[in-house]
Amino acid sequence: MDLYQLRYFLEVARTLNFTRAAENLGLSTPAVSKSVALLERSVGQALLTRTRRLVQLTQAGERLKAHAEGIYDQIERARLDLRGEANSPAMLKIGSREMITNYLLGPSLLAFRKSHPATRFGVYELGPREMASALRKDQIDFGFYYSAEIPDPALEIRSLGKLSSHVYASAALWKGKSAPRDFKDVRALPFIAPRYFASDPAEPSLDGFPDQESPRLIQYEGEFLETHRRYALDGIAAAVLPDFVIKREWRQGLVTRLPGPELGREIYFLKRRGRPLPQSVAAFIDTVALSIKRVAY
Repeated sequence: MDLYQLRYFLEVARTLNFTRAAENLGLSTPAVSKSVALLERSVGQALLTRTRRLVQLTQAGERLKAHAEGIYDQIERARLDLRGEANSPAMLKIGSREMITNYLLGPSLLAFRKSHPATRFGVYELGPREMASALRKDQIDFGFYYSAEIPDPALEIRSLGKLSSHVYASAALWKGKSAPRDFKDVRALPFIAPRYFASDPAEPSLDGFPDQESPRLIQYEGEFLETHRRYALDGIAAAVLPDFVIKREWRQGLVTRLPGPELGREIYFLKRRGRPLPQSVAAFIDTVALSIKRVAY
């Protein structure tokens, strides 16, 4: 059984699409198709059923996929061990989001660099679907996200802690009138909310606001937390912000914390199930969890 053929089959088995598998492997579609056909000939069984629109695994294909996952996990462990990366990886590729990258990863990266000065890092800003896909394809080693609603059984997801949030706005937003006294009045303010290009507006908002039960007036949409913070400070819109991000300005009276339900963002660690990681990564994840604990209040 040729290992290259097995690797190409595994990519097709994961994507159930020859064209996409070929793109992920950097090969032509005919080359991947021919390789899988040769593998089927060598094992004497059909591994896939193919139609013009659909690719599916046979029972033999499901069994071989499970074996191939284990084989390539063992190969990765051997590579880490022989190159000394079990303790000092050459590079770690991390999927993340802007808030986590900018406010939580810094101390962990500095602590890791002290013990592993040669390690390089790639930090990639990914949405939930892109992150799940990158983890499945081993394009990143692990990721951090503030939603566990990524329906993919191939991923292992673990909570690292929760950050408290509230609705904040500048007094300039109500222009000399009294501040909103209840949640109904708060919902009537113009809001900025996290919406992403091509995202489903029916999905729960990532800032934790209960739009599905208590809709608010969303007049601005923005991807980045710093945009939300700036709009709140400038009196353009109300925004749901993690308390630690706006703590100084709130204490200085530059923004008001408005009434409403308990909000917050839970931070999750994600990896492909069964994917071996260097031992040093465990300490790195622990320092991220500690950063969350330090800023949560």
